[in-house]
Amino acid sequence: MRDFPYMPLDVVRLRDSDISAIVSGDEFRCAVLMWCASWHQVPAASLPDEDVVLAQLAGFGRVVREWKRVRVGALRGWIKCSDARLYHPVVAEKANEAWAAKLTQRWRTECARIKKMNQRQGTDMPFPELASFLSLPPALCPPGHGVQGRGKERGIYADWDPAAAGAGAGRAAVADDASPPPLSPSPCPSPPASRALELALLLRAQGAAVAPANPQVLDWAARGVSDAQALQALDVAQRRRAAAGSQQPINAGFLDSILSGEVLQGKSAKPSRHHGIGATDFREGVSDDGRF
Repeated sequence: MRDFPYMPLDVVRLRDSDISAIVSGDEFRCAVLMWCASWHQVPAASLPDEDVVLAQLAGFGRVVREWKRVRVGALRGWIKCSDARLYHPVVAEKANEAWAAKLTQRWRTECARIKKMNQRQGTDMPFPELASFLSLPPALCPPGHGVQGRGKERGIYADWDPAAAGAGAGRAAVADDASPPPLSPSPCPSPPASRALELALLLRAQGAAVAPANPQVLDWAARGVSDAQALQALDVAQRRRAAAGSQQPINAGFLDSILSGEVLQGKSAKPSRHHGIGATDFREGVSDDGRF
């Protein structure tokens, strides 16, 4: 994520969060700096659990004593994981979404490049499936476009010369037995990972804030959640948000509570006109918390 100069800020989510109402001004300032610092850490959305380093990142330099005065409030919401680093669930969610968007843009750029090559060379190279393209090793995966700006690009067929076996004046002829290198030299992602990507793209297109790497989305894929069931849960979530007058984003946790508690349990439901696919509006079930 170090080449991502911009970090998304969910203004409604931040405005309505506990941290904006509870912590002091200095703690809030340091909290925002911690989010920004974690964006470019490796792994992204993480911080080392070392006060000397955290004091530097918070703008206190070597005055660790001043940092410790605001540490509790500034690190509100951070979780220490098995690698001894601190992770923030919301920053991690935004990082996953930004990375998925970048990879999807790479795939679109590569498909456009292959289309242009086919037109110029008179070839019929196949377009990669999104899941297959994402499984390519870094050496073959072209940089493409970032969230902002444009980078240098290499295609997955960059080293293949379709006219190497042909001959002729002017434009080279393509031999009948000329063929490109394998499109995906490494195995495709496991079925749950591929399905999780499909579900995430489907739900994000309808306004949900979910990422394919989210453990709950991966669990849906492993459990065989269908497109219709995912959209049914989203329909219920959107109606509940509207009924409560809430502008909170619909995240994977909120959707999972509806999927597990209602959709997959087959509770009675009222047909809905939303989404145009006969989605279902469930009136019973868990409360609308929708927060980390």
